[in-house]
Amino acid sequence: MNQSGRDKTILEQLKNGDENALKSLFDAYYSALCLYSVQITESLHQSEDIVQELFINLWEKKLYNNIETGLRLYLFYSVRNQSITFAKKNSKYSDLQDVEEQSYSPIDDEYDEEDLENKYDRLHKSLDKLSAQEYKVLTEIVLNGKKYKEVATDLNISVNTVKTHLGRALKSLRKDDTYILFLTIF
Repeated sequence: MNQSGRDKTILEQLKNGDENALKSLFDAYYSALCLYSVQITESLHQSEDIVQELFINLWEKKLYNNIETGLRLYLFYSVRNQSITFAKKNSKYSDLQDVEEQSYSPIDDEYDEEDLENKYDRLHKSLDKLSAQEYKVLTEIVLNGKKYKEVATDLNISVNTVKTHLGRALKSLRKDDTYILFLTIF
């Protein structure tokens, strides 16, 4: 089933009160939404809070009943708006235009073949710069959807070390301007 079909199924299940649909939604989008938020807030901790709050409100306030644009679009724009609000409150940016220039939604991107190939090359070069641990933590959390504690157990390191490795990996990808590409390709 493609992403759009999966999202429609999850949305229908949410509207029927199925708590398992919320877990499916969380598993499918949590990491990507956190990484998207980080580009605006520059705080993994704050980004996690924003995304968790979105899922809580989505369920408790039954916000899924108001979704008309599509689930993916709704989630990314909700996270974007909350991240911008946080950034503005914390005076990270001088005005809304600065925030707009620093962020964009990965769901709006379209690439031609040559451009995509160049972006793949840039991404792979950025990933090659990561340490083995940073790369492993990044892929386990983002691509495989594992929790920090699971990764810590698998790698025999502390949860704080996992967070440190993830933060460094994201910072490196952000510096090379490839973290959004990482999200959209994978």
